[in-house]
Amino acid sequence: MHFESSGFVNMHWKRAPFVRVAIPLMAGICLQSYLSLSFTLIMILILFAAGGLLLCRQLPVQWRYAAIPVRGLLLLVLVTACGCLLIYKADLRRERSFWEKQAADSSWLLLEVNAPPVLKERTCRAVATINAVCNKGRWIPVKGYLQLYLTREDSLPDLAYGQQIITRKKPVLIKNNGNPGAFDYQQYCAGQQIYQQLHLVHRDYYLLPQEGGNPIDRWLISARDYCLGSLKVFIGKGPESGMAEALLIGYRQDLDKDVVQSYGNTGIVHIIAISGMHLALLYSTLLWMLKWLPAGRWANFTKAILVLGVLWGFALLTGASASVLRSAVMFTGITTGRLILERYSSTYNTLAASAVLLLWFNPYLITDAGFQLSYLAVLGILLFYQPLYRCWQPERKWVDLLWQMVALSLAAQLVTTPVSLFYFHQFPVYFLPANLVAVPLSTVAIYGEILLLLVAPLGMFASWVGKGLQLLIMIMNSSVKWLGDLPGALIKDIHCSLSQAALLYLFITGAALLFMIRWRPGLWLVLISCWGYLVLRAGWETRCRQQRLMVIYNVTGYTAIDCINGRKARFTGQDTIFRQAAGAQIVATRQYLGVEPGAVMGFNQYGRYISFWGKQLVIIDSILPTGRMSSRFRVDYVFLNNNPHVNIPAIMTCYDSHCIVAGAANSRKRIQQWKEECHAAGINFYSIPEQGALVVRCRPAGPE
Repeated sequence: MHFESSGFVNMHWKRAPFVRVAIPLMAGICLQSYLSLSFTLIMILILFAAGGLLLCRQLPVQWRYAAIPVRGLLLLVLVTACGCLLIYKADLRRERSFWEKQAADSSWLLLEVNAPPVLKERTCRAVATINAVCNKGRWIPVKGYLQLYLTREDSLPDLAYGQQIITRKKPVLIKNNGNPGAFDYQQYCAGQQIYQQLHLVHRDYYLLPQEGGNPIDRWLISARDYCLGSLKVFIGKGPESGMAEALLIGYRQDLDKDVVQSYGNTGIVHIIAISGMHLALLYSTLLWMLKWLPAGRWANFTKAILVLGVLWGFALLTGASASVLRSAVMFTGITTGRLILERYSSTYNTLAASAVLLLWFNPYLITDAGFQLSYLAVLGILLFYQPLYRCWQPERKWVDLLWQMVALSLAAQLVTTPVSLFYFHQFPVYFLPANLVAVPLSTVAIYGEILLLLVAPLGMFASWVGKGLQLLIMIMNSSVKWLGDLPGALIKDIHCSLSQAALLYLFITGAALLFMIRWRPGLWLVLISCWGYLVLRAGWETRCRQQRLMVIYNVTGYTAIDCINGRKARFTGQDTIFRQAAGAQIVATRQYLGVEPGAVMGFNQYGRYISFWGKQLVIIDSILPTGRMSSRFRVDYVFLNNNPHVNIPAIMTCYDSHCIVAGAANSRKRIQQWKEECHAAGINFYSIPEQGALVVRCRPAGPE
């Protein structure tokens, strides 16, 4: 296969300037995220690169050609430094108007709910904007965001979008739970410029009568509520209605957990998350509906305005997730070029341009898994769909259509697999048949839901459409569940570090270059990536077999301790945790450490006393032992949990320990009391809610 006819390449670099900009820009954003370069150093790099480029333009003509590599390197440094500057300036904490720089401990805060709250059984969660702080009777405008949690009470109304609140309670920093390998919630919130959280009960705040908010947002919320209400009326309130809401506008609060698990087991969660597929369907439908407009400049301009208005309205209605924004920006570029400017550009260039624009607007998007998977899926389709499709040319039309869907799914899955393994550590075996079933059925369902909204005022006809949609979605859910329940449907606990994911991409690149354009050095890339992956895997396996850890988890409301020896873990605590959502944190830690439940050597337990390879721990979750003790019992750690009515002096009369550990099932008031008593007695104190999970390294394991 010649280079000009391969999928790599229908892109010409001279016609794709944004591709050359996007790669170093993303590299600069990643560099600044991990290294946090100073503003001075970033500006020095920018001035140095810009000055070098200006100097190259002043060189004599005979030297300019020789200086082309230098100019390319300087341009690379300039764009990379601009990426560093983007994320440096995006951090609200560096601005003078950031609320923490203006607030004192006794300041009043004026908050405004800037998105529809998520209502749970006992709490209401919302993101709030900090509009102003009050110091000594003077209100100062500020910037900032908070994660807001309110206790729900029957006598009080729930929060709504635009609701304004005044409170004097001081927010606290968002921290990770410290459980090894757990989801980095702190980094996730930081990507949305949220660094603090606030827990309020009814006596902590005052609701203002006036409401804020953007009129456009209010209209979008009203439109969303109309869609949700119509779907519930005509489809019902079962799992089919929840799926319909997710398919149409990305509303996932009513999704059935078992249904979500089935879609996750088959690798088609993208079906129930508003993505580029939905905008592509909407875009093609709009173009088909506007075919009746005559050809001409003004007709094309009108067509472009209508298409872009509907696309962006839909994107905002569904919450403007990263994948939806990517599609909206891409289709905006395509529509503008074809209908307004009457110019056709490289699809690669349009894809890269959309990434540059989104990252310029919000550089933190680069850490969003949806952003990464969305762009990688489109890139995989652009690179590998045509080569895969050309491997077989079926004669029958329906077989050809089926093969197109297979090639499309394989192309997207090929490029997204390393990132999926890095984030989720599992691989869905039956992703291909699941896509072949769910994609066409969900497409019909989406068009059917749009029809339902149009005919909702007609009553009887709308009820017929709703019953048909309910049956269709039930068939789709049942089919996906059947596939997800098949033996071996999901390969779990796949360890894949960031470096291993990078090596997998090197393997894919080398194999593609070798087989698609016959570039023989691609074989070396394949061999190097395989060797590197095996070395990293062997190193990880060795570390797992030699580890000996005692992990006291940071899990609210539970006692949870793992004693880990090599690849086995012995659990101590409340087994009911594994039937709750909190159990997923322990499962994630075990996946990260490469262990599974089983018998553990060196572990002994006598009631609430645990001995594990030279470390002793006693659990106190009720009262101290009664009776007179001849001597204090020697232990390394005393673990207090579930608010036992004890004090530190009483504990020290029974136990000789160098560290008191307070678990996450204690109240803040009780933890503060123990902390002060330990400080007065000169004893080490470890607060799991404040400092994260406690990981104790025991004597290292020898060879098995």
